[in-house]
Amino acid sequence: MHGTRFQQRQRIGPAGIASELLSDGYNRLIQGDCLAVMAALPAASFNTIYIDPPFFTGKQRLMSKEAPAGFTYADAWEHGLAEYIDWLGERLTVMRGLLREDGALLVHLDWHAVHYVKVLLDRLFGIEHFQNEFIWYYSGGGASRQRFARKHDTILYYTKSAKEWKFYADRVRTPYRWTQGQPRADGSKRDYQRGKLPDDVWEQHALMPWAQEHLGYPTQKPEALLERLLLATTDEGDTVGDFFCGSGTTAATAQRLGRRWVTTDASREAVCLTAERIAEFLVPGCVTHTERRARARAHARFERLAAATHLGLDDATLAACALTRDYPGTGFAVEEQLDSSVLSA
Repeated sequence: MHGTRFQQRQRIGPAGIASELLSDGYNRLIQGDCLAVMAALPAASFNTIYIDPPFFTGKQRLMSKEAPAGFTYADAWEHGLAEYIDWLGERLTVMRGLLREDGALLVHLDWHAVHYVKVLLDRLFGIEHFQNEFIWYYSGGGASRQRFARKHDTILYYTKSAKEWKFYADRVRTPYRWTQGQPRADGSKRDYQRGKLPDDVWEQHALMPWAQEHLGYPTQKPEALLERLLLATTDEGDTVGDFFCGSGTTAATAQRLGRRWVTTDASREAVCLTAERIAEFLVPGCVTHTERRARARAHARFERLAAATHLGLDDATLAACALTRDYPGTGFAVEEQLDSSVLSA
């Protein structure tokens, strides 16, 4: 366990089935350094791990355009690509050990470093464990007159086993487009009602500012993307991990789909934002930011997070959640990493 300890700060909703990973039956939202947190988790605990780590952009990212000063996270690397690859590689090595034998790893990146990370993953997992280079194409905005517009992210899909893993193609079929009405070469008919089997390119709008799920977090991904990935790689009741949770899209989607989850972030504000998001799913209307969406969405929300005196939900939200008895699924616990012999990088 490398000396890492956690203190549980809050519980929201009912407990589910307990396990070595979820010892009291609650899904887990943890503030802490991901390397130290992962080192303290039991091996072979996760069916799928999805991560959306820093992309090696070289920037200091503001968590929201409307957020107060100081709400930033670093994606700048003093020693360049070698430092970034070493940093990410150390964490990916631990993630491999956290996967079940039929588990899957999904690493979300873009053009900055994805080709280097693929070589790293080929070495960590073995080339025969590579399954897909999944392309998420998003249109709109960002056109360039210097080059072809950069309009896609890449998700690298590896499995722990080279022989057996979960994949449910029928759950994520898509409508036929170019072949609509055209016969197959063998004369068989297409099943237009069910749609076509999925391929490794998917067109899906990035999250729009006016979307109901939009929380003002700059790297927030749409739930539709995570839904597609989790439906294809997990069953209900399976456990999903995300160790760069940001605004909590993975946890929110897993919660809605009936998957168990553990997620962590070093940012206190990101953890608080995720706690609000999951609580709002369990108890619609319980969170203060719901009332503020029609007004100053992100600024008011981040100002409140900055002023909060404790980790997780504020007292009013906790009180609202406590009044509810009919929760949709397992509840979650907010935890804080207290110490570790693994130093943050």
